[in-house]
Amino acid sequence: MKTKRLILGFFPLAIAAGLVTGCATTGYEKADSTATTLSMSSDMVAKGNVLIDETLVNLNDLVSHPGPDLHKQFNDFNNSVNELGLTARDITVKSERMKVQGAAYFKNWDNEMAKIKNEDIRQRSEARKNEVSAHFNRITRLYEEAKAAFVPYMSDLRDVQKFLSVDLTSGGLLAIRDIVAKATEHATPLKESIGNLSGEFKDLGFSMSTKTWTE
Repeated sequence: MKTKRLILGFFPLAIAAGLVTGCATTGYEKADSTATTLSMSSDMVAKGNVLIDETLVNLNDLVSHPGPDLHKQFNDFNNSVNELGLTARDITVKSERMKVQGAAYFKNWDNEMAKIKNEDIRQRSEARKNEVSAHFNRITRLYEEAKAAFVPYMSDLRDVQKFLSVDLTSGGLLAIRDIVAKATEHATPLKESIGNLSGEFKDLGFSMSTKTWTE
């Protein structure tokens, strides 16, 4: 079943549309299931901000407060950068999957909507599809904005890794200090962009949950 398969994706936004045309006895169950998945997606995206903070703390600690064991401090920075990179790669892969699944699902919605004979019901279905599609497109846009800011930021962190891997000395740390200061500054708008993206996931998930009616 197409709707069920879509739930398995990382960004199951298009499933929200299924609540309009789905079976009445299972619609709320699908809504709660999707809301839970959206909440999990929000948490995963928000993890990026946590990792950015962790990476900057480790990098600034290494550059501004070098200890007797630079290797340990560098390893802490190195590990946090690698984890951030893996998280970003996973989000990118699943975001591309989201686009494909979303296009397929909305096409299926159009096909099913064309079969509705009652004009009023068909118009309501179209209005709901447009509403969900607008939210879907907004999240896609926010993702692209966050990605555009993140890619060069991550590239700079990788370059710092390479630089320090061959020059992990007091002189090397001094030479890279201004780059670290810029990375710390640029992290603020980047984290705001990621935070907005995470918030959109959470808002859509909350609006679809039946708990919003009982709590």
